[in-house]
Amino acid sequence: MKDNKGGGGIFYAKTRYIVLFLGSACIASIASNMIILNFTLICMGNSTLNEDDAQAMANRGTHDYTQKEKSFLNWAVAVGTLLAAWPFHWFYEKYGARSVFFIAGMISAVSTALIPLVSRLDFKLFLAMRFFQGISFGADFAAIGLIVVHWASLKQHGFFISLLSSFSQISVMFTMPVAGELCSSPLGWEAAYYVHAVLCVVLFVSWWLYYRNDPVDHPKMTDVELEKIHRGKSAAALKNEEKTPIKEIMKDPVVWSVWLSAFGELMMSQFIVMYGPTYLKEVLGFQVAHTGYFVAIPRFVHLLFKIGSGIASDRIKCLSEKVKMIIFNTIALMVSGVFFCILGFVSKEYASWALMILLVIESTTGCICGGFYKCATLVARQHSHFVLSQIQFIKCLSLFIEPLLIFLICRHNTLAEWRIVFIIHGVLLILGNVIFCFFATDKPAKFTHTPAVDTNGEELKEEEIPEKQRLVNGSSH
Repeated sequence: MKDNKGGGGIFYAKTRYIVLFLGSACIASIASNMIILNFTLICMGNSTLNEDDAQAMANRGTHDYTQKEKSFLNWAVAVGTLLAAWPFHWFYEKYGARSVFFIAGMISAVSTALIPLVSRLDFKLFLAMRFFQGISFGADFAAIGLIVVHWASLKQHGFFISLLSSFSQISVMFTMPVAGELCSSPLGWEAAYYVHAVLCVVLFVSWWLYYRNDPVDHPKMTDVELEKIHRGKSAAALKNEEKTPIKEIMKDPVVWSVWLSAFGELMMSQFIVMYGPTYLKEVLGFQVAHTGYFVAIPRFVHLLFKIGSGIASDRIKCLSEKVKMIIFNTIALMVSGVFFCILGFVSKEYASWALMILLVIESTTGCICGGFYKCATLVARQHSHFVLSQIQFIKCLSLFIEPLLIFLICRHNTLAEWRIVFIIHGVLLILGNVIFCFFATDKPAKFTHTPAVDTNGEELKEEEIPEKQRLVNGSSH
C-alpha cells in the first residue's frame, strides 16, 4: 500500500470510485442480458398466438409464442434466480466477490450468446438458457451489498447504493434502444444478443483484473483512501470474519419493513421492464421502433433522480437520517403509487399523457436510495449483503408474479384489464411506504456488533456503550 502524500494524479485515492463504476456496469450487464427478451419478443415473431385458434397454431412460425410460453420464458429466469440466490450468498462469504461474480458474469454471457441458436432448435433449450440467465442474475444484489460494505465509507452509503442499485435503469437505457434499432435493421434481433454477450465478457474480465475482495489488498489503495473507507466502522465489519446472524435478522421488524417496501417497488419496476413495451405497443398503439426509446427515456430520468437522491441523502445535514429516509421513501413509493393508479385510467387517445405519467413515476421512484435501501445498510451494516440479497429473492417473486398477473388478467390487452394491474401495483407501493415509515430507523441493529466488555471481561449494557464506541470499537482508523 502507498501513502502518496505528495499526490498521485486525478485517480489518487479514487480506487473505490473505479470499483463502484465497474461494479455497477457489471451488475447492469447481467440485468441487460436478462431483459433483452422482453423487447425482442415483439419483433422475433407475430403477436401473441391464441391457443384456441387451431389454424394459427398449425401455421405458427419458429418464434411465434403463446402467452403461456412467454410466461414460461420469464418464469425460467425467476426459477434460476430463486435457486441461485442463497448459494451465491454462501459462495460470496467463502470465496469473495472477485471470482464468484466473475463466474456469474461468464454464465450470463454464454447463455445470452446461445439464445439465437437454441431458440431455433428447441423450446426446452431456450428455457434452459433463460434458466442460466436467471442463475447469473442471482448474484447481483449480494454483490451490491458486498461492494457497499467493503468499499463505501459510511458517509457515502447513499451515493454507492444509488449507483449500484441503478442496474435496472442502466440496463433498460442501454438495452431497449439498442434492441429496438437492431430489430429494425438488416442485422435482426439476433445481433442484440451477440452485442450484449460480447460486452458482458469485456466488463467481467475487467472486473476480475481490477477488483479485490478487501480494499487493503488492492495495489492502488492508499492509506488516505483506506482511512476514509474504514472510518466509523466496527472491528467486526472490518475483519470480515463474523458469520451472518440469519435468525436474528429474520426477526427484525425494520428489516421486514425494508423488504415490504422493496416488494412494492420491484413489482412496479419489473412490470415496466417486462411489459412496458407490450403496454405501449398493444394498448397505446406506439410503433415497435419507438417503444424502446419510450421505455428507456423514463428509466434515464429515474437514474438521474436516483443518483441525485443518493447524493442529497448524504449531503443534507439539517435533518436526521430517519427523517430523510421517511421523506425520500414517501416520495418514491407513496407519490408513485398514486400516479400508478391514475395511469390505469388513461386511454389510447391520451397516450402522450400516459408517457408523462410514466415519467413522473420514474422520477419519484428514483428517491428510493435515500429511503429503504439506505435504511437497510445503516441498520444491517456489515450484514447488508444478506439483507440486500434477500431483495434479490423478492425480485424472484416479482418475476413469478408479474407474468402470472398478466397471464390471468390481461388476456385481451384491453385498457380495463391493464387498469386492474396498475391499481394492484399502486396499492402495493402505498402500503409498503406506510409500514416503512412506522418502523424506519438509522440505528444499527443489535445483530451488527458483538457485545462490548469492560476491563473485567463483563458484558456492558446497551445504555453503557457510547454510540461512537460501538461503531469504532476495536478499529484503529
